[in-house]
Amino acid sequence: MRSSPAPAGSTTTGTSTERVLIGGVGYRHLRDLSVGPWVADALAVEARNGVEVEDVSYHPVGLSQNLEERPPYARVVLVGSLPRGREPGTVAAYRWDGRLPDRDEVQQRVSEAVTGVISLENTLIVCGALGGLPRDVRVVEVEPEDQGWGDGFSPTIESRLREVVEAVWNSTRP
Repeated sequence: MRSSPAPAGSTTTGTSTERVLIGGVGYRHLRDLSVGPWVADALAVEARNGVEVEDVSYHPVGLSQNLEERPPYARVVLVGSLPRGREPGTVAAYRWDGRLPDRDEVQQRVSEAVTGVISLENTLIVCGALGGLPRDVRVVEVEPEDQGWGDGFSPTIESRLREVVEAVWNSTRP
């Protein structure tokens, strides 16, 4: 059974409410790689006070265009699984520094995105290169254990969902 989300955090500052987007990134039916979409689904019902939640797994180029057409966000929080060779279940929350790889790598990432590769890293690189992201971009990533086809998470990831959700809510705050 999957954990329930934590209560929504407030992004109210002074007398105004900042617009914040939580974007889940991942594959819906690839076990631990579905953390991002699951978080988006779970938190959407709790979102308020200027926080919007969306599954942004559809395409980084399209996301970049969509973000440029919307009123600006104060902050974007992207969440998903990303294999980096760490201990499975490791949760990392950080502010993205905006550094992009060289032009050839950016082009390779755009090409991958166009062919349907869904990746938290690709989303950051492509949107960072094409525009649409605010200066304040936060990332919550979890190291997957099981990247195979199917529904449900590995027990390791299942046990970390509450921590992931808490890290996302904490990342919505200035």
